Amino acid sequence: MAHHSITLPKCFQSFFGIIPLYLGVEIVLGITIFNKCSGAYGILALFTGHPLDFVQWVFYLWSIFTLIIFAQGLYEIHKPTLLTFSQILVFYSLDTICTCIFTLWFTSQWFQTEPTGTEEALQRRNESLESQGATEAYEYMMTIFITLVTLTFRLYFNCLLAAFVQELLHHPKYLVDQDDVEQDLKNKPVWKRWWIKNQKWSYKVCSHLLA
Repeated sequence: MAHHSITLPKCFQSFFGIIPLYLGVEIVLGITIFNKCSGAYGILALFTGHPLDFVQWVFYLWSIFTLIIFAQGLYEIHKPTLLTFSQILVFYSLDTICTCIFTLWFTSQWFQTEPTGTEEALQRRNESLESQGATEAYEYMMTIFITLVTLTFRLYFNCLLAAFVQELLHHPKYLVDQDDVEQDLKNKPVWKRWWIKNQKWSYKVCSHLLA
C-alpha cells in the first residue's frame, strides 16, 4: 500500500505570512515556555500549604515535563535536529489535546463553585438574581470565546511546528542515521537512553505522517 504523507497548506510556511518559519517556531516555543512556567509556579503552592487535587497535580507535573522538552527546542532552533523537533512536535500535539481536557475540567470546576457568604450577603444575592444571571451568562460567553480563540492559536502553532519538521524531513542535511543513534545509546545513563528512544519514536511518527 502506498504511503501518503500529510501536505500542509502554504499558509503554514511562515508566521502569519510575514515572519520566516524558523523565527515563527522560535516565537511559538517562547510563548509556550512562558505559559508552561505556570506549572513550576503551581508546584510552589505546596510550600504555602495550599492543597492541590489530583488533576492539578497532573496539570502542573505535565507542564514541567513539557517545559523541559520545549526548552531544548528553543536552545537548538538555529541548529535544529530532527530528533529533537520531532519530539517537540509530538508532545506539542499531545499537549494541545491535554490543554483542551484541562481547560474543560477547570472551566467546569469554576462554574460549579458556589459562592459562600453571610446570610445577609446571600439575601442580597437573591434580590439581584436576575442581574447576576446576566453577569454569569456574560462571563460564561467570554470564557467560551477566550477558550476558543486560545485553542485556535494552539492549532495554528501546532501546524507551524509540523511545517517546520516537514521541512527538516525534506532536507538531506537533517536526515537521521539510525545506526549512529543506536551506537550512541551504548554507555548512556538509563534516563538518557529512554530520552533518545522517545525521540526516535517521535521521529518515526513524524516521518510516517509528514515525510
